Amino acid sequence: MGSRAGGSLRGKYDFNWDVLDVIVTGRSSIDSPTGFQLKTLDEAQRFIESYGYDLENPIERAEVHGNFQEALNFIRKNFLHPDNPEGLRLEIPRKVVELSDVRELFLMASCNLPGQSADTQGLFLRNWACALLKVMHTIAHIDKDLRSSYFGDLQQQIFDRFYKVIHRDSEGALYLGERDEDPLRVDLVAFETKPKKSRDSTILKLLHKPENVAEDIFDRVGIRFVTYTRLDALRVIKYLKEKMIVMPPNIKPSRSRNTLVELDYFREQMGALLLRAEQGELSEAELARELELIARPPLVNPDNPHSSEFYRAIQFTCRQLIKLRNPLYEDLKGLKTLARSKEVDPEMLKALERVDLKYLQREVRFFYPFEVQLVDRKSAEENEKGRSAHSEYKRAQVQTAMKRVMSVFDAAR
Repeated sequence: MGSRAGGSLRGKYDFNWDVLDVIVTGRSSIDSPTGFQLKTLDEAQRFIESYGYDLENPIERAEVHGNFQEALNFIRKNFLHPDNPEGLRLEIPRKVVELSDVRELFLMASCNLPGQSADTQGLFLRNWACALLKVMHTIAHIDKDLRSSYFGDLQQQIFDRFYKVIHRDSEGALYLGERDEDPLRVDLVAFETKPKKSRDSTILKLLHKPENVAEDIFDRVGIRFVTYTRLDALRVIKYLKEKMIVMPPNIKPSRSRNTLVELDYFREQMGALLLRAEQGELSEAELARELELIARPPLVNPDNPHSSEFYRAIQFTCRQLIKLRNPLYEDLKGLKTLARSKEVDPEMLKALERVDLKYLQREVRFFYPFEVQLVDRKSAEENEKGRSAHSEYKRAQVQTAMKRVMSVFDAAR
């Protein structure tokens, strides 16, 4: 009796500390050191259904299996030698590769697949199952971002606000402004828009983010200004704000980074220089030169672990309200009108009349983030060298993602 009571009490108060860490303390499930605790195929199926997938539905079952295959290929390409020269020297076990029932992957991650022992080989299979499930989880979140299907249209709406104020003068010089003689004109070295991020890049980005959800990627739409001076970078921001191309209330504060200009020092010194210019002691050209001298870079290093300490830029994330008309709404409305005016099959007409347009949005509207980066020409050149090069950034990103997903295999490096 005492033994049974003891067992009952233990079951009542036996908290899973790893799960509590994920739910309560903000730890990512990607970083959980333990596998699942599923014992049967029915438990695995219930877990998958609670996650959101109905394996009885052949389309959803095929989607989950497709995620499994994509995860296999992603790990081979990015985390294993020889595709990644710095990757792990491992081969994915045949027993993993040949799985046809994704529920078995969950049992394998729990060390409960029939025939799977708790010895070294069994734990090796568990580690592979856990690594694959981490990548599959990431892929699922990417595929379920509803806004992805609108990407081309939303990208155009965001870029168009900038394109309308980017011009070349009669001599071919690029500038920001509504016309050549615009008093706020800022001459530019370059203006660039970011192409759509590749799928592998998106997965890698999510794998090194604690949140690990597609909504938290803020730079899928990106804009980059390269100016001649650091002062001009600040003038670009002034222009974008005054022309209401960038709306300060829609800035995401936690995403703003500045390693280009020490603003506190610049603010302190600028007042005295403007006063001297207003009193006639400095010409406008002399004022600009003095302002450029005080637009010095800050000493603080960036807090992005994948950015070089030498990287210099201003970047911020803004949101824009995207408005997209739903062509299906107008098509159905037109079809119903046409059917009423023509002699059509009565059953078809009844079917069309049952289509209630109030359940269909005429317009889809949502806020979408985009990133703006500003850098002066000298910093842009230095950013591309050595440790600041983008290739180094990507390499560090791959290493971080690999460590999170494949940390249990570190001995094979």
